[in-house]
Formats: sequence, structure tokens, C-alpha cells
Amino acid sequence: MAQPVTTVVPFTSLPSCAVRCGPLYDANGACVPPAAPQADETTYDKCFCSYSKLAPFSQGTAGVCDTACTDDAAGLGSIQGWFTSFCNKAAAATTSSSSSSSSNTSGASSGSDSGGGGDWLSTHWKWVIMIVIIVVGIAGIWVGACIWRRKYLKKKDRMYELGKGLPSNVAINTQGNLVGPGARDSTYSNPGAFMSGSGGVAYNEKPKKERKKWTVTQRT
Repeated sequence: MAQPVTTVVPFTSLPSCAVRCGPLYDANGACVPPAAPQADETTYDKCFCSYSKLAPFSQGTAGVCDTACTDDAAGLGSIQGWFTSFCNKAAAATTSSSSSSSSNTSGASSGSDSGGGGDWLSTHWKWVIMIVIIVVGIAGIWVGACIWRRKYLKKKDRMYELGKGLPSNVAINTQGNLVGPGARDSTYSNPGAFMSGSGGVAYNEKPKKERKKWTVTQRT
């Protein structure tokens, strides 16, 4: 028969007659491996205290191992006192362990409930703010680019009208004509000559009519 791997009863601290108390050995062997499944000490202690052959110790000294301590009148009293104290502590430890487990379970449940609460906006408000900022920024950049382009084109047209937009190889002579490679056939003073786009037809003035000089000697 395999020996118990754990000893619940502290025989060395009990009266010497305790080794002759068979029910103590029976309870110890039945509640620990290999007779019982592997578990913690609290489980072993609870099993030991609920062993049926040791139940009379909860009421007094009689009924468990009456003939074990015939040579020691106080022996059974010491064993019974140890059993009562030991089992009271085991019951308290079991109650504390159960309360702690229940508290942890309820705490985890309440934490999961609180973590899943709230509407969508309250849990994603940072993303909403970021998207709004990005949209406003893109719109601002687009509007700014449109305004800058209008001002740039307007300024470019104005400079071209004033002659500042002419190529470097084209110049205006003293008569107001464009000279140089690629110069258009028009004068600086002609209307529409320097407007943006294709140049207009040169404006030609009508020649002045010559007036005949009338003399007195000429007959009509």
C-alpha cells in the first residue's frame, strides 16, 4: 500500500498515544494523495475534518479511539483539543477562500460591464475630432490655393499689360514698336497689343487728306 504524500496530523507535537489512534491514520490516508486527487492544503484539511470516524471529536473525547491513551489520562483530551482547534481554523480558511473567490468573480463581472458601457461617440470621440481637423485642413488648403491662383493670374495679366511680361529677347523701341526675335507685328500703343492671349490685329490710322491750297489767281 502506498504511503500518503502529505501528513495532516502533527504526531510529533501530540501526545505519544496519538500514534495508536487508528482513525487519525485512516482520515489522513483517505484525504491526501495517492488516495485522494492532488489539491491544496485547504482541501486536504477540510476532508480530514469531515471524516466520519473523527466526527465524535467535535463533541468530546469519547467515540474515536478510547483505548489508545489508557496510560495517559490527559492524552485523549489533548488530541481532541487539537482536532477542534485545527478544524475551526480550516473552516475559517475555507470561508475566507470562498469569499475571496466570489469577490474576484463579481469584480471581474462588474469591470467587464462597466468597460462595455457608453455609446459609440463617447468611446471614439478622439477619432471624430481627428477626422474633423483633417477635413477642415484640406478644405482650408484648397480654398487658399484657389485664392492664391486667382491673385497670381490677375497679377500676371496686369504685368503683361504693362509690358513687364515680355520675353527677355523682345524690347520696345522709341516709336513704341516691338523689336527682337518673336516680336509681334504691333506697336506698344496699339489697343490690346499686350493683353493676355492671342494678339489682335494692328490698329492702322487713316491717312489725313491733303487740302488743296487755294490762290487768288486761280479761277474757279
